Amino acid sequence: YFSSLSQTMLSLFMSISGGVSWEELVFPLQEISNVWVMVLLFYVSFTYFAVLNVVTGVFCQSAIDSAQNDHANIVHAMLANKEAHIEKISSLFSQLGA
Repeated sequence: YFSSLSQTMLSLFMSISGGVSWEELVFPLQEISNVWVMVLLFYVSFTYFAVLNVVTGVFCQSAIDSAQNDHANIVHAMLANKEAHIEKISSLFSQLGA
């Protein structure tokens, strides 16, 4: 898992994306030093709780903003239809009354 820099980066990516369990990465690191185990645990914890939650929050906020804009557009369209119907009914009554 840690034979080169690129292999290490791949292992770290796989540990947070489900490609390999981060537990499998702990055992080779324990042979070197427990400090590296703590670094890995910090990396996994920080990535899961900080970075991924921020990304999820941005997507959710974007979806909420989009839904609110859709609601405003629907209300605007309904008011425009209402005004068009009032115009048609007024025209009909004026033709019947004349």
